[in-house]
Amino acid sequence: MKDQPARGAPAEQVSEEAQDAPASLEVSGDAEAWSVALPDGVLLRASPYLGHNPPAWLGSSLRRRMQLGIAFFTLAITVLLIVAGFGVTAALAPFTAGSIRTAGQVTSQQPYQIKRNDHCTLGIVFTLHGQQQEATVDSGRSCTASVQPGTQVELALNPDNPGDIAVLGHGYPREDTWKGIVFAGVAAFVFLGILMVLSVFSYRRTRRLFSQGTRWHEVSAIVRIRTRDWKGTTLLLDAQDTEGNTRAFTMDIRGSGPWWPKPRQDDTLNLTLLANGTEHAAISIEGDHRLYPVRLAIRYKFQFRSRWV
Repeated sequence: MKDQPARGAPAEQVSEEAQDAPASLEVSGDAEAWSVALPDGVLLRASPYLGHNPPAWLGSSLRRRMQLGIAFFTLAITVLLIVAGFGVTAALAPFTAGSIRTAGQVTSQQPYQIKRNDHCTLGIVFTLHGQQQEATVDSGRSCTASVQPGTQVELALNPDNPGDIAVLGHGYPREDTWKGIVFAGVAAFVFLGILMVLSVFSYRRTRRLFSQGTRWHEVSAIVRIRTRDWKGTTLLLDAQDTEGNTRAFTMDIRGSGPWWPKPRQDDTLNLTLLANGTEHAAISIEGDHRLYPVRLAIRYKFQFRSRWV
């Protein structure tokens, strides 16, 4: 008679960390255990027996780094919206419904330069609530092209700060400042938004790779070509498929890669590879506690002439 668990005993709980742990080295003799899937349905000959235990996804520096990237872009967008909101509010203050319109007179000009460009500050007097006020405004152009002293102008005043004025009807930059702020804010929002969306998709794609229960494999490949550009490092590799044919594939990785010394032509690489048949995969290096996302692609002979030769 089989032993039964005691009545009322708690069921065994499996932690999230345990679910994310590397697969057991006890494998069966089925073909799937001795092959790893690459894009285009290619199955490389591989071994499920690993020389080291790859780090788990949970708690890995790769996971933390990707989460921090998403948090950074979220914070940056939030700050951008707050700053842009304050900027537009300040720029529109003299033009809002509660603004005050009054006449004024230009009394002086003060020239100055910014990066060898001539600018001019205008001194203006106006009357507000029966009292004479003085203020200055930047004309956004040289003094010779600005309104000259003695000229009568129409002013828009911020009721909360009478010194915050804008000259109307002369094309001065204050009238269009809010447009520049909105344009710059929208451009920055779109740019940061695209980066955040890409970061989220990259994180979800990588998390899915590690959460599918795919087994890590050891793959032996020969380096044919190694190239480096601003995107990172690309290795052109040869490895045998399950039918004994030599298959060429590329592996793209950010930066210079985790290897030292750098692999050279005809070197043999023993890759600890996690792949599920898509172009997105990961590798682990013995003695290195980091996970490295890579991109795989099958290469055919007709492609070598245009890219590699």
